[in-house]
Amino acid sequence: MTVGSGTTTLTRMVVLWLLSEGPLHGYRIKKILDDEGLGYWFPLEYASIYSVLRTLVKAGRVKVVAVERDGQRPERTRYAITVAGRQHLAELLERVWREPPSRADPFQLALAARSELTEERVVALLSERVEALRERVETLRSLARSAPAPEMVERQLALTHAEIDWAERLLVTNGGTRDGN
Repeated sequence: MTVGSGTTTLTRMVVLWLLSEGPLHGYRIKKILDDEGLGYWFPLEYASIYSVLRTLVKAGRVKVVAVERDGQRPERTRYAITVAGRQHLAELLERVWREPPSRADPFQLALAARSELTEERVVALLSERVEALRERVETLRSLARSAPAPEMVERQLALTHAEIDWAERLLVTNGGTRDGN
């Protein structure tokens, strides 16, 4: 069993987690993700924040606590998490701790359909992937301070290094080299 559609579940969890710290409006949630560097760690479609907030209100997991207007700006609705919302967040967190990540990965299809490309092209693309993964390692290191927990960085580094190792082995098997040539 999986937690649900990945992006929707992540958005729901992030919104509930941020609201567990105190009441916020949707725009403030977006600003927190942008300003505190959390957007890298929790890549959300910002429009989905409002959709998730509406869904959480209907489900009784979030409540409207105020509708505010600052000058000529549009009204902003401030939301707070409910007891049911805290319980739901705890259930989601427990499920995520328990379950392995989704197997849904478009790269699996690329591996299955690799015969659609020439072997030379596959080797070139795999070399590009390795380079992109190495760049991700540098990005992870540079953004480590913005991660809410150091284990997030450690996990992503471990997964990325494992992917690099696997891709380099595949390169060698297919006539490339570990340095991508």
